[in-house]
Amino acid sequence: MARSPSFYQSSGLNVETYDARTVVEAAPVEGDVEFFLRRARETDGPVLELGCGTGRIAWELARAGFQTIGQDASPAMLDLAEAKREDMAEEDRKRLRFALGDMADFQIEQTFGLIFSSYRTFQVLATPEDQRRCLQCVHRHLRPGGRFIVNLFDPRLDWCVPGARLMPQVSTVPHPVTGHGVRAEVIEHVNDPLRQVLTETWRFTELDDSGKVLRQEDEVLTLRWAYRWEMRYLFQLSGFEVEAEYSDFHESPPAYGKEQVWVVRRR
Repeated sequence: MARSPSFYQSSGLNVETYDARTVVEAAPVEGDVEFFLRRARETDGPVLELGCGTGRIAWELARAGFQTIGQDASPAMLDLAEAKREDMAEEDRKRLRFALGDMADFQIEQTFGLIFSSYRTFQVLATPEDQRRCLQCVHRHLRPGGRFIVNLFDPRLDWCVPGARLMPQVSTVPHPVTGHGVRAEVIEHVNDPLRQVLTETWRFTELDDSGKVLRQEDEVLTLRWAYRWEMRYLFQLSGFEVEAEYSDFHESPPAYGKEQVWVVRRR
């Protein structure tokens, strides 16, 4: 049987309903737009977002007056981000451009005051080597004293063991074009504690008003979890100094099992 495609790499229900599901599953990202706007004002830009997706945050930065580049590895997500351009004011369009690229291996001919990665995107880097490569790229592209902000989930140990039974993950949102309900659910979850990697198979199902299945697609999500002190050591090895650590985008103090939101400065 053919393996399901990885998350966001092809057009389909997952990408098409991304913005709607972000609203429903808001807890990990609640307040992130305002948080990044504040940080952009502190650094005075320009700004680079790694894993920009549909431009949910990047367009808000452009509207606020910041020269911004949004980079993502998914052509399908960038297509949606670009489609929003026609609804933006002319001056905002000029401030933002999108680029297809690998967050662990990129080269842009400028430096930035702020680089960030939200919504746990850093965790798609499935090996410590790729994480180091990403941090080294970020370091090269930050001007001296520039900031890097990254968000991860803080691993709950009882959810990271082999065979862990997680709470059911199911949400339903309207399709932005057809209006049909699209259900997203995790149908398989596998942990590899040795590599600190989880692999989930997500099923996306579009249903008409009578409940008939119109489309059904599976995609595979692979994430690597990282512990707090592991991240501190990674930052130190890569030439960064930790300025702040929070458990959410409201700047709450660190807390077990919530989010890791790191603000680090290039030394």
